[in-house]
Amino acid sequence: MFNGIEQEIPYMNEASDIKRLTKGFSKDEKFVLDDKYLIRLFPLEDAKYRRNEFETIRALSSLSVFVPEAIEFGVQEKLGLAFMVLTYLPGCDGEEALCSMTERDQYLVGFQAGMELKKLHEYPAPEGTVPWSVFKKRKNDRYIEELILLEDIDKEIISNLINYIRSNEYLMKGRPNRFQHDDFHPCNLIMEGMEFTGFIDFQRMDWGDPLHDLQKLGFFGVKVSVPFSIGAIDGYNGGEKISEEFWRLFALYSAMHVVSAFVWGKKMGEEQFELLYNYSMDVLRDHDDFRESIPRWYREMS
Repeated sequence: MFNGIEQEIPYMNEASDIKRLTKGFSKDEKFVLDDKYLIRLFPLEDAKYRRNEFETIRALSSLSVFVPEAIEFGVQEKLGLAFMVLTYLPGCDGEEALCSMTERDQYLVGFQAGMELKKLHEYPAPEGTVPWSVFKKRKNDRYIEELILLEDIDKEIISNLINYIRSNEYLMKGRPNRFQHDDFHPCNLIMEGMEFTGFIDFQRMDWGDPLHDLQKLGFFGVKVSVPFSIGAIDGYNGGEKISEEFWRLFALYSAMHVVSAFVWGKKMGEEQFELLYNYSMDVLRDHDDFRESIPRWYREMS
């Protein structure tokens, strides 16, 4: 049925119903077993860092019921595969679900997702993790070096981005080092009916300032649903007045993401570059070329 692997992998060899999942950008082979378990298969050489992901998911599930339970991790050397078994979260991804909701329901789902993300951000980085301000600056400096060499980006845009980031990167000093999902936007959330039901796809997980997790809302989230994105930010902040510090960090991380998007887009080919270029230009307009910390989509609709 699946090249015989189902006979060799625990849980698969006992399942009466196996469905392959193909949606998403992950290279994992994914199967739903009896609508109860999700099994992810990946190369054996990835086992060490994927075990860290598995153990982190296990810890996070104690902080929020919207994280799948981590059931089993194992290797199958004969097949050259490793695997993890998680509980299966029924529903569909947020990109698909939100388009059938009213704006009010989109906001409420976002609010709940933001509140739950806040809970996950209580989980501390492992001892010995490089301070966030050091790690992020090094990474962004490398991207800036590559950005300067790009010929497809207006030099004034590049100069403004660099000056803005250099003037504000001090804001990262002393920020907490905690769990980051690092891909928080509607495609990586599961919804059923009009309810948020869980987080998926933890492969990009990282450690650092938890507020960094929210900046992809302005890049990807608003393309799916502005009300959801506003709700996620409001929910993350507990429905309270949002501080100036929050928005300044949100804008800084958004600017840094624009830099990396330009660089990565160029590496991934013209079609992807055009897409990420257009998304990045939208972010620049939303922040009035970073003269505004609060993006236009939040200012005008909240």
